Amino acid sequence: MDNESPWTTVLLVGSALMALKAALIPAYVSTDFEVHRNWMAVTWNRPLRQWYTENTSQWTLDYPPFFAFFELGLAKIASFSGLGDVLQISEKPIFNERILFFQRISVMFTDIFYLMSCALIAFKSTHLFDGFPRKLQSSARKCCFVLLACNPALFLVDSIHFQYNSMMTSLFLVSLFFVNKRRFLLGALFFGILLNFKHIYLYYALAYVTHYLWNYFEIGSFSISSVPIMIRRGVSLGVVLLVPFATSLGGFLAADGLVGLQNILKRLFPVSRGLTHAFWAPNFWALYNLTDLVLYRILTFFRIGTYPTPTYTSGLVQEYDHSVLPSVSTFGSTTTVLLTSLLVLGLCKRRADFSVHLTLAAYVFFFFGYHVHEKAILLMTVPLTVAAFKNVDYVPPFVFLSVLSSFSLFPLLFTPFEIMIKYSVALCYISLVVLLAKKSLMLPRTFILPNWSLFYFAFLTAVELYASLIHNWIWSGKYEFFPLMAISVGNALGVLFGLIWLFFISTQSRFSIRRAFAKWKCLCEEQLIRDGAYGVQEIESEDDVKIVAGADISASKTSPNYAIVALSVFSYPRLEHLKTLSETVVLTTPYFPGFLALRESAAIVDVIKHVIASNPQFRPDVILCDGNGQFHPRKCGLACHIGAKTGIASVGVAKNLLANVVYDVTPEEHRAKVDVIIRELDNLQPKEAGWIPFDFISPVLMNVGWLSASKNKVYISPGYGIDLATATKVVFMSSRNSKTCEPIREADLYTRELLRKEFD
Repeated sequence: MDNESPWTTVLLVGSALMALKAALIPAYVSTDFEVHRNWMAVTWNRPLRQWYTENTSQWTLDYPPFFAFFELGLAKIASFSGLGDVLQISEKPIFNERILFFQRISVMFTDIFYLMSCALIAFKSTHLFDGFPRKLQSSARKCCFVLLACNPALFLVDSIHFQYNSMMTSLFLVSLFFVNKRRFLLGALFFGILLNFKHIYLYYALAYVTHYLWNYFEIGSFSISSVPIMIRRGVSLGVVLLVPFATSLGGFLAADGLVGLQNILKRLFPVSRGLTHAFWAPNFWALYNLTDLVLYRILTFFRIGTYPTPTYTSGLVQEYDHSVLPSVSTFGSTTTVLLTSLLVLGLCKRRADFSVHLTLAAYVFFFFGYHVHEKAILLMTVPLTVAAFKNVDYVPPFVFLSVLSSFSLFPLLFTPFEIMIKYSVALCYISLVVLLAKKSLMLPRTFILPNWSLFYFAFLTAVELYASLIHNWIWSGKYEFFPLMAISVGNALGVLFGLIWLFFISTQSRFSIRRAFAKWKCLCEEQLIRDGAYGVQEIESEDDVKIVAGADISASKTSPNYAIVALSVFSYPRLEHLKTLSETVVLTTPYFPGFLALRESAAIVDVIKHVIASNPQFRPDVILCDGNGQFHPRKCGLACHIGAKTGIASVGVAKNLLANVVYDVTPEEHRAKVDVIIRELDNLQPKEAGWIPFDFISPVLMNVGWLSASKNKVYISPGYGIDLATATKVVFMSSRNSKTCEPIREADLYTRELLRKEFD
């Protein structure tokens, strides 16, 4: 894929998707199929003023006028094509093979616009992929296109269940593209058009408001002199937004005045459908309903009070009251959404990427909104896909939510044939994500799909299999709502976790909270290391050493979060190079002064464990690390962490003596001599290799060594599971008369060459 033209990728992926969608034309369709057929009939047979009052069918028109005009356009095409039976207003559903093909093909036609919008975002965005190393940016663009185009939730909802979400999503992506280009008026224009196609995209409105306030009106640099500029920009924005709304609503106002507008609003915003949909969306209110149900069962069982029987488990769309907990009104739900959104977006970093703002705004609406449909999870997955390519920190939550969205939509498809299709689509997508991330973006699987998430998805799989295959077999049609409730609640827990996860990554307080927690965790680990709590195969003499290895990590210059860890393995004492093993890692922890181990040790340890598990014959007896060991302000440097957590004896071999470290480890009475000592060490001219102890502290934790007759020195300190004398001997025997330790040198050269070749 790396050598292909971007448009070759678009053509190949688009062709494959269209072929698959064509093969699924005969698949199951939901009641939404009849909904859209009826809307074509209404717009074809009724005058404009009656579009939002016609109610022969229960599936009344409840989308904004631009979508109604779109249905009218389809009706004209159907009439021209001789499909008159499509255009009958009927109380009962009308379905035949000709209608099926016509409406399926209409969705496929609008999918072309979605593919083009995905290509626009992926291949024409200027700075979207700057977070990736330079040599990976071309691959990142193609991966972004593929993952957007193959969105599994969009595929299941549009191409099987039946809707036109891809068309609306294409408008959204075009708007996002222009906002990212700082073409704010064009971005607002397309968002205004989008709202007049489908009003659920109001979920994004607060994100647009906050982003425009900071970046278009620039209120962060407000001054009296900027007021005229803000007014001019405000007028321009108002005019641009007025155009789509005037075009959409003008005909209805002209035909029926304010009554026509009232009819539209009544259809778009009904308040009599209940807090949750027939199938609870996996959000806060699913958890709230479950809590109310459990309390009702407990209190009724113990005969504590009298409570009305719950009706929210009937599987019907209706208003209802809770039995024990306070009932939630439309006003209460909306207020919760607005306050939470303002809090989340207010705490979100001011200059955070727009796609992050959009994801969080939609997430809050989905989680706390009134009568939310499970399909609305699409509004989170699409902008989060873009955010993941802007900032690699968002890749894990993007993958998590993508998989979760598939699980949450599975109940929409319940016939035997479609059950296998939905499982196959979800499995293929997650396999595609892992494959592209590993092969094209060099992201390890454990980063994009942590092991804990696999356990959670295994739990959801068990719930899904029970709901689809086991429940009816055991209960013979009883307790029909229970499996749906289990799916909803199980997914709601993941949605809640995802919201907290994204909030933590995105908020301004993230750095200080993360720093405080990370430092506390590091200090606790270091105390355990100093206490010898970690098991290790100790080295008591040189005779115990048969294999020695050097560990090193090098980060990309163009993308410091990308790094390569190498373990270069040598025989000992002959020092024959056996193997250099390496892996790409993503460093998600920022550097905190004095806590280098926080950023690097976990990545190095994970790689060492993994490569040794795959190549046990190369397990070293001693690991030589480019860094400090026990000669450290807290007597626990990088080498100590690596040795303790791998269970392999380790030695710190530092190339520089940092004055602040010396001050921190030197007793008060000797600190006046520190500058003199460092100066004398710099001026020493040894005639041969050797070392001297740094004995200003007791016990002695470091030897200063010369590996050859050179001014270049190394600072040797034991890490874990080895004493200073043995550590020093191993380092000198591993030098091969070079100016540094050969295993470390080999690992360092290997990582730098690999970085140059793969990334920089």
